[in-house]
This record gives sequence, structure tokens and C-alpha cells, in this order.
Amino acid sequence: DPTNDNSASSKGSSPVTWSIRGVERDTRAVIEKAAERAGKTIGQYVNEDIRSLVQGQLTQSQLPAAPIDIQNQIDHLTKMVEGIANRLPEQGKKSVWRRLFG
Repeated sequence: DPTNDNSASSKGSSPVTWSIRGVERDTRAVIEKAAERAGKTIGQYVNEDIRSLVQGQLTQSQLPAAPIDIQNQIDHLTKMVEGIANRLPEQGKKSVWRRLFG
């Protein structure tokens, strides 16, 4: 029976009725308004826009920082510290570096 099929639906499959409990009226109103502005039905908006947003969030939260990204951040911070140190008088440089690196 197709109505009892619990498998994940593909993009080409026919839509099924879905009821979500606990969604506040304000939340539904905001989604309806956003869908209307996008020229979509609520179903289209959920399938396309909200799904894309959530998939992006899941992807971002699952990816660890790449070593190259960490190295780029370290290089950037090093340049910032060096730039600040270069603006200090010679005596100030010595005390700052001593405080930072003892």
C-alpha cells in the first residue's frame, strides 16, 4: 500500500499529506508569508527553501575545519599581531613580546 510507504521520498514522487504538531501559529504565518512572497505554495517552499537551508546548516555543522583554513587563520592573526607591534615604540615592543611569550 503506497500510503504506508515509509521510505524517503524522491523529488519526482507524489506529495503526501503531512501534519506537524506543535508549530505555533506565528511560525506558520511567517512561513505562509515567505512562501507567498516567493510565489510558491507552502509545500513548495518547505521542499525547496527550508530544505535547502537545513541541509546547508547540517553540512556546515558536520565539516571540521580543514588544516589549511586553520593555518590561514594563524597566519592572519600573526600578521595582525606583527602590525600592532610595528606601531609600538621600541620599548613597548619588548614589553608586549615579553608579556605574550615570556
